Amino acid sequence: MSVLSRLRPLLLLAAIVALATTAFGADAAPAPAKPATPAGSFNITDRLFLSFMQDAALVKSQWWEAQISYADSSAGTPVDSLILRGVVAFRPVKTLEVGGNFGMGTTDASRSGEPDGTGATDLQAYAKWVFPDGAPNTDFTAGMIFTIPTGDDYVGLGFNSFAWQAFGGVRYRLGKAVIFGGHFGISLNGDGQFQTHELKGQTSYDLAFSAVFPLANQVSIVTEVLSQSPRFDKTNPSPYSSIGTDSATQVLGGVNWRAFDRSMFRGSIAFGLTDGAPDFSAFVSYVYSF
Repeated sequence: MSVLSRLRPLLLLAAIVALATTAFGADAAPAPAKPATPAGSFNITDRLFLSFMQDAALVKSQWWEAQISYADSSAGTPVDSLILRGVVAFRPVKTLEVGGNFGMGTTDASRSGEPDGTGATDLQAYAKWVFPDGAPNTDFTAGMIFTIPTGDDYVGLGFNSFAWQAFGGVRYRLGKAVIFGGHFGISLNGDGQFQTHELKGQTSYDLAFSAVFPLANQVSIVTEVLSQSPRFDKTNPSPYSSIGTDSATQVLGGVNWRAFDRSMFRGSIAFGLTDGAPDFSAFVSYVYSF
């Protein structure tokens, strides 16, 4: 592994620490006397990291996000990756949200002789209905995610597999102290390929839980657990039998900092608990939303 590859996670982790330190410092610092803040300021909804699309929340009108993420290799995805991704979300009607994401990245294969390089990621698009206050202090959502295999599977930036997921999610507000959430999803995965290895698609399942802690007007802490069953059947011989065929469970901690009226900085780190998830991943982004 090159020196640059070893530095990537350290640089992203340093950026996340700097973001959190700045956010908490800015929120704790005494503010000079000024007119009362309009009610519409800092009105960007806290969103999740691992389950952004399935979250039972709505953008105010539009969401534009530029992300940079690093993911360590694992048995299930044997490449280190650094990805620059764009995320968009729109609210065309009162309770409907549509959006998607697409990116470009570079990989470093963890096994000697396996291909790596630079290319595009898969394109994902989603649509969901949100039902605010479907029960006291509770919002519900139901929707679908479509994955189009535009990613370069040869270098490890996709699985060359069409997929769609139907999901249902919930958010429960416990006063102003915490927002609990979760979702369940069922995915149909087509046959695919990773690097040079053929994969046989199968039905998979998602189960996720989250808790968002709004610490102050501008800063929130986000915690998530996401578990995904295997997308593909075990068909390849060892040591390639785990590619796409192991469950992927991650735990994540992140921070949302609403630095300005229409802007948010976000950062997170996550750890994989099973072979199908990256051993370690880090994420920073800038959001413009209105």
